[in-house]
This record gives sequence, C-alpha cells and structure tokens, in this order.
Amino acid sequence: MRQRAWPDAIVTAEGMRHFLENVPDRAEMRLLAWEEGDELVGWATVARAWWMADTTHGHVSIAVDPAHRGRGIGGQLADAIEPHLSALRLVTTRGDSLDEPGARALASGRGYREVGSSSVSAVDPATVEPLRVPEGVRIVPFAELDDPEPIWRLDMEVSQDIPNETFESIPLEEWTSDYWRSPILDDDASMAAFVDGRLAAITLIRIDRPSGRAQNNLAGTLREFRGRGLATLLKSHSLRRAAELGATIAITDNEEANAPMLAVNTRLGYRPFARRLTWERVTTRP
Repeated sequence: MRQRAWPDAIVTAEGMRHFLENVPDRAEMRLLAWEEGDELVGWATVARAWWMADTTHGHVSIAVDPAHRGRGIGGQLADAIEPHLSALRLVTTRGDSLDEPGARALASGRGYREVGSSSVSAVDPATVEPLRVPEGVRIVPFAELDDPEPIWRLDMEVSQDIPNETFESIPLEEWTSDYWRSPILDDDASMAAFVDGRLAAITLIRIDRPSGRAQNNLAGTLREFRGRGLATLLKSHSLRRAAELGATIAITDNEEANAPMLAVNTRLGYRPFARRLTWERVTTRP
C-alpha cells in the first residue's frame, strides 16, 4: 500500500521490517493502520527525530492508498496521531509529501507550513556511461570493505552540508545496524572512492531487484576532496553496476537548493520525475 502511495520511493516488506526493528527506543514511535475489512488502506507513523540531539523535534508520515483518497482518511489519521504528538511534547514536527493538492490541504489545514522542496528525478541506469577513473583514484564496492567506521564518519560529515536537512548524527552502532550489510543498501552497487589511499567519497544506492527499481540514498564527498568530480564519477559507476544487477530505473531526490548535486544528476542524465515538499509545525510549550 505504501509503495502505491509513494511511486518515487522503494518500499518493500523486507525494508519496512528492517527499519522498524532498528528504530531506537528513544524515538517513542507510534504506528497506526487504517483497515477496511481485511484491506489496509492507510498508514501513519509518528516519532521523535532520533537522529537529532534535541529531543523536542519529531517526524510524522501519512500514506493513503491512491484508490481510497478523497474520503478523508488522511485527515482522520492525522487527527489520530495528535494525542501521541502532544504526549511527546514536541516543539517542532516535520513531515514530507508529494507535491499534490490533497497533501497540501492536509498539511496546511493542520498548521504545517512548507519549509523546503525537493526535486525527484530518474534515469535509466543502462544509459549512463561510467567515467574514466583518474590516476590515484580507486573505486571500491561496499561488498569489498570490512570496516564500517570510516564510511560512517564520512556520512556524518557530508550529511551536515545537505541544505534544509535536520540530520545531526547517529551513533556508529545504530548506523551499522541501519545501513551496513542491510536491505536498505546494495553492497555491490554502493561504492567508495579512495584518493591516494584515503577515503574521499561515497555513493549509496538501494536496488529492489524483483521490480528493477533503484533508489539513490546519498552521494557525498569529504570537504577537502570536493571540486574534483568524485561524486559524478562514483555515481556513474554505481548506476552502471545497478543496471548490470537488473535495475531499469534509478530514482533520486535532492533539495532544490542543492545546486551542486542537481548539476551532477543532470550531467548523468536524470530527468524530472516528481516533486516532494517538506512541512513543519512549531508548537509553543510552557
């Protein structure tokens, strides 16, 4: 149901199970389902933003089966999560949606304001030609790496530079459980670039092989190595590998203020697919 609701993402039973099993207790997550008979037609998630140091920030997510929209299910789910939001005593709550009239009305009608927008684009990975690897640069798939800590450290640095991103940090142990050797990432197509033996850049990708869909999760370069085209280089090789593994479409989304990454994707042949909005509500607490 969530995959039908979000065609710009990969949602699988395996991925959902992995995610839910690894949410830390401090998130105080609440899950709500809307069922009609034996059919699931709506889903809501609310939790503290456990990737932030300030525990007064939260996140909500609501999905309704497209075949059942226009009946107020999303609004009733939004109302149903309010008691838990109040119990968490949050100051700010964020969520995101596709840029659709119904989602806009739902969010704005409950006090959320638009604080960001992302461009979702897609490419057939078979059309991407791997770029020549410069001298002194080595590209290594995650499957050949045995230590997650350097990758985690790089992820923690580059994630700070993503425009309008609230991510701050998560402990190594949690990052390893969430991403390392997990269904969220494909170890054969996620890759790292080493410059003169030093880790410099990574690109993360997920591939749902049964459907032939791939989704980029992150491409980032340490600050001291930027300006050398490493992100473009890595993504070109990662996408070609994704095609070899059966992917026929690769989807990515980037904050519209993130001009450098948007330029990388344009060069690689990504074209517009959808648009996502980020919503935020601020609550004054005594």
